[in-house]
Amino acid sequence: MTKRLVTLFKFGIVGVANTAVDAVVFAILAVVGVPVLIAQVISYSCGVTNSYWLNGRWTFRDAVGGGGDRAKLIRFLITNFMVLAVSALILMTLHDMLGWSLMVSKILATLMGMVLNYMASRYWVFRMAT
Repeated sequence: MTKRLVTLFKFGIVGVANTAVDAVVFAILAVVGVPVLIAQVISYSCGVTNSYWLNGRWTFRDAVGGGGDRAKLIRFLITNFMVLAVSALILMTLHDMLGWSLMVSKILATLMGMVLNYMASRYWVFRMAT
């Protein structure tokens, strides 16, 4: 149980770093007038790059099973493509269709993405021993 809590704590720290990267890049792109969907794809991709590097080398470093690095990378990319699609859909729906503020929409899309990403990372991408 302790190992699982440590892993969750590490994932949270990495998540904060990824979210900061995503938010800063998104804010800069939004300020300079990049369309919302393009800004979301670029900023999310920057966070994903940070995520794979930190989670693979620190958070889930002791993961067992699940294949080699190539298999993990493929699962990671599939997971993050799906999370990007869901978060972009939430962002576009809340902001463009419902007229919510851009920052509130981004925050809600990010939170939903974090939950989905942890579940997939823990149980599929970096399969951990229980």
